[in-house]
Amino acid sequence: MRIIVIALTLVSATLAGTTVYFARELQLERGRSHAVAGPIAQTPPAPQAQLPLPSAPPVVQQTFTPPLAQAESKEADEKNMQVELSRRTLKMLTDPAQREGMLLEQKMMMRNMYPRLAQSIGMTNEEADRLFTLLAQQQIDFQEKFARCAVDPNCNERDGGLNQTDPSAQEIANLLGADRQQQFEAYKNTLMERESVVQLRTRLPDASRLPDERAEALVAALADERQKIHMEAAQRGAGMNGYGTGVGVVFSASDAATPEAQLESAQANSRRMRARAAEVLDTEQLRVFDEMQEELLISMMNQVRRKEEFATNSSFTTATIVN
Repeated sequence: MRIIVIALTLVSATLAGTTVYFARELQLERGRSHAVAGPIAQTPPAPQAQLPLPSAPPVVQQTFTPPLAQAESKEADEKNMQVELSRRTLKMLTDPAQREGMLLEQKMMMRNMYPRLAQSIGMTNEEADRLFTLLAQQQIDFQEKFARCAVDPNCNERDGGLNQTDPSAQEIANLLGADRQQQFEAYKNTLMERESVVQLRTRLPDASRLPDERAEALVAALADERQKIHMEAAQRGAGMNGYGTGVGVVFSASDAATPEAQLESAQANSRRMRARAAEVLDTEQLRVFDEMQEELLISMMNQVRRKEEFATNSSFTTATIVN
């Protein structure tokens, strides 16, 4: 009997607990129902409920920078970069070992820039070596002046500070003398043609070797024709555009408005160069020279076409951005 009483007591306690649990859950459910049915103002939405709909993507704010401000910013960046490079240059020049290395490097560049200079203007090897040293020193001195001016905010490169008398110039004049100085200036004016003749001599077979005297004659003839082409263009108020590769340069009139007109102008000038070369070269030599001219024209036309394609694509891109 006692066992039955205990069992009934446990069942009653369990039922009582279950009744309390369901009563509590019913009360919570009614509270949730009232919250849903109540005014919206009484239940502010959670922050994440205010996100835009997928059909309306967020607007990206872009800051418009006027072209003038962009140009000024770019100019400022370039100036800062130049100042930093100038500081590094000055640091190198203050080190005797690095300065000597820079001088030797410039001297090597001068030798490559002026091939066969000694033979062309009648210098000994010792004189040529001294000249290359002086020319290299000129370049180092100019770099140093330019660097000091770049890091000095009070320096104005237009005030003539970079064009002061160069001591090396007088030494060069003393070394060469009046006649060879004039020959040296003429030599520098024909560097373009000399490079072309060097390439021609490299391509020629041994049986068609171009002697020094005829090489100099070819340089003179090509330089003379180039000057005539430029003078004729200047007389009609135009200039010349040069298109070069490792084998030389071909010229096209700047007033040629279309790629076809540019090519026609370049072909006409090339024919003039070939005619002058024919005055000096034999048949085989002229054949190789013609090949080089054809290569120049092909390269020039490819450059013109790429430039036109770039301009067209840039115009289309600009129009797309504006629209």
